[in-house]
Amino acid sequence: MDSQNHQEEQLLKVFENIRSLTNRTNWNDPLPYGEFLMMFMIDVMMKKEGARPDRPECRGIMVSRLSDLLQISRPTASQTISTLEDKGYIERAVSETDRRAVYISLTGEGQEVFRARMARYSGILNEIVEKVGREEVDQLLTTCDRLRSVVEEVRQRYAAGTTS
Repeated sequence: MDSQNHQEEQLLKVFENIRSLTNRTNWNDPLPYGEFLMMFMIDVMMKKEGARPDRPECRGIMVSRLSDLLQISRPTASQTISTLEDKGYIERAVSETDRRAVYISLTGEGQEVFRARMARYSGILNEIVEKVGREEVDQLLTTCDRLRSVVEEVRQRYAAGTTS
């Protein structure tokens, strides 16, 4: 096997290994990763945009924005939102100015569950960082960011049909 093929094979293995790291079933956690990730993104975006349920003009995050940020389809986002809503972790609010717009926010119970999971994951991640070393983690983050950027560039070129 030549060197390029070996690197391609190793890169595919690394991608799969990274993907498998996010499989929370191995962490004995009852909240599936997709649901946690949705709650995480709602929390982050509401803090970033200053969204609060008591402000009618900005009562949460739109489903379309969540699906774009998480890079999942709208039906997948809606299914996850419905599951979280059934559990009482999120609520939907229809915009008063545009009835087509639906905003998603964490309920009080959702915030409690999210904070508890975040504290648990923070402990796990902190232990991992300590064992690997902060410098190596920083290098990994820089490399992953560069890799993500290059992958997106190549993906867009292939999607446009220009592979040269």
